[in-house]
Amino acid sequence: MDPIIAIEIGSLQITAAHVAGGKITEHHQMAIPRTGHGGDIANAIADLVRKITPRPLRLAVITPGIIANGNLTSLNPQTLPVENNYPIVAALRRRLGVHALVINDAQAAAIHESRLMKGKAASSLVFTTVSASIGAGLVIDGRLHVGRQGLAGHAGHITVDWSGTLCGCGRRGCVETLASGAAIARRASESTGQGMSAPAVFAAAHAGDECCIRVLEDAANALAAMIADLVAGLDIDLVRLGGSIGIVPGFLNRLRAAVERLPDIYRRPVEPARGGADAGLLGVAALLNEGFSQ
Repeated sequence: MDPIIAIEIGSLQITAAHVAGGKITEHHQMAIPRTGHGGDIANAIADLVRKITPRPLRLAVITPGIIANGNLTSLNPQTLPVENNYPIVAALRRRLGVHALVINDAQAAAIHESRLMKGKAASSLVFTTVSASIGAGLVIDGRLHVGRQGLAGHAGHITVDWSGTLCGCGRRGCVETLASGAAIARRASESTGQGMSAPAVFAAAHAGDECCIRVLEDAANALAAMIADLVAGLDIDLVRLGGSIGIVPGFLNRLRAAVERLPDIYRRPVEPARGGADAGLLGVAALLNEGFSQ
């Protein structure tokens, strides 16, 4: 098969990867234009792709947000500022002359994680990415579950605090307002009275700062509540945890401890993601090879 150019639209940058034989052979990156206009993102993708090849034969794209009927909507515009229902598939076709497979980043990573299970008994898993935002991908009975409107897996917007902080999605008290990297930094800054980044919060908690420890415990408890809701609704077998916050040393153990405090019926194993930072890119490339469509 012809090589694939796989694109990841992140909250801060766009990554382009050359994928051949199930492996990534090169990466290129550029800052993402945060203008709020999808056309600027599509232009940036086209410019980045042309650095790899003048005319891609196959193109696969992962992005935060919802993909439905070839259109992109950012459920939380604070994470990815773009107009609702931006026709990203059509826009890329106009610029690059090729039809792109575009799916949610956590959904793509989930299918890659499921392919790494190598004979384990679990057939249904949720891959949860905890970073600047919180997303999830659902593999149910061995198949990726996307949903008719592309919304399946946006578990970061499950409500865990009805009177909590207003989320960018328009609801209050979403998991994302307590457990994302941005939320951890914001809540710690409010509690300590000084500006803090998420890495600084983890460092302070490791040093014994009680305010920062409490912020991380709240984040773990919110994620555990989200997992319990997913178990109740889908009876998943396993949770894989990734993302820049999810992989911070010690956070997995906090989450596991929070899950162990749940009633037994809602507990599931929580394991570190195996696919690394390229899981989404490799997942969407595999789906394109298999003829996946939405």
